[in-house]
Amino acid sequence: MENNKKDPNSPAHKDENVMSPAPSPTDNPAQAKKGNATSQQSADKTNNNQSNPSAKSSVNSPVNSPVNKSRRKAKPSSWWIRLGVLFSLIVAIIAIAACYWLYLQLDQQGNDQAQLEQSLTEQVTQNKSLKDELQQTTMATNKRIGTLDQQQSNDTKAYAKLADLQQSTKQLQERVAIIAQRSPNHWMASEAEYLVRMAGRKLWLENDPQTAIGLLQSADERISAMKDPALTSLRKALADDITNVKALKTTDVTNTIFDLDILIDGLTQLTLNRVDENFAATKNTPPVTDSIDDWQQNLARTWHDLTDGFITIRKRTTDLEPLLSPDQQWYLVENIRNKLLQAQLALYRFDQVNYQQSISLADKWLQQYFDLRDPKTKATIKSLDKLAKVKIDKITLNKFQASPLLQQLVIYGEIMPTEEPAQ
Repeated sequence: MENNKKDPNSPAHKDENVMSPAPSPTDNPAQAKKGNATSQQSADKTNNNQSNPSAKSSVNSPVNSPVNKSRRKAKPSSWWIRLGVLFSLIVAIIAIAACYWLYLQLDQQGNDQAQLEQSLTEQVTQNKSLKDELQQTTMATNKRIGTLDQQQSNDTKAYAKLADLQQSTKQLQERVAIIAQRSPNHWMASEAEYLVRMAGRKLWLENDPQTAIGLLQSADERISAMKDPALTSLRKALADDITNVKALKTTDVTNTIFDLDILIDGLTQLTLNRVDENFAATKNTPPVTDSIDDWQQNLARTWHDLTDGFITIRKRTTDLEPLLSPDQQWYLVENIRNKLLQAQLALYRFDQVNYQQSISLADKWLQQYFDLRDPKTKATIKSLDKLAKVKIDKITLNKFQASPLLQQLVIYGEIMPTEEPAQ
């Protein structure tokens, strides 16, 4: 190992340091610069060695070595390297510029594409709105067409109805012309027929036999004024109808309804039952005198009045009803009013059972809860008793015998011989 160690100050070690390989032409400029610096240092050392005669032999050998020659020959190649680097920089700059231009083109193309998409979206929205408007217009048009069809159908029906009315008017005019050619007695016959129809309405709808009798008598007067012997059967039928109406036993419903209305209005003025707390004195005691001489008698009388009246016990043999609250009083009056209204409804329906029940319940509640000594209560109970005796009779007469005869007289101008009065 000792043989392998080298002395750093030996010439051989120096030669190894000087004989380092020269940079190739393909090395970078930095290495070339480093080589130049190394050559410069070697030159400086050579000058120093020239000044030192003892080291002349060691310096001259490196200068004339092949390494220094190669370095001298490598200097011109560094310009080509620099030109190559410059060319590479120019190419890189051109490439960067081309990439930037390409980026700008792509960005512009993206913006154009976004604008195109936006315009397409607006166009689609506009087309959709136009489609909706077209649909609405179509619906409105269809609706208008349907309305026009319905109107046309209604017009057709109206025209048909107008034609029917014109035909009816024509027939009526012809009938009026025929009637105008008849004698004036036919007008009196039509008036008599109208009076008989009004008598039937008064009797069966309004239950008013008195007015019905008057209308039948007026119709008989019209037939009598015609002075036609052929109408004797008609006058006989009218006389039978008047007799049958007079024989009816009917209830005066109108006056009975008015009496019930008066009772309903006077319910709020009636007085309820109250407890009679006025008790008569059990004994008569002489009054206290003003004389001083009678002070003993006055003192005794005062003492007896105080002790006798301190506790009083009275007896009552009748039942004591509790007082009604205001709400109970209101409900009592309303219930009685409701029963009287039910009695009115029963009168209109000719319902004798419900009428009697309603009147009896109202009478019972009046006698139970109201003051029977009050004159108004007495008058109300008396009116109820009178109304309870009312009998509701139904009308049994269904039709008049003179009605078909009068119709024949109005239509044909005479009574047909084959027709007989309906029995």
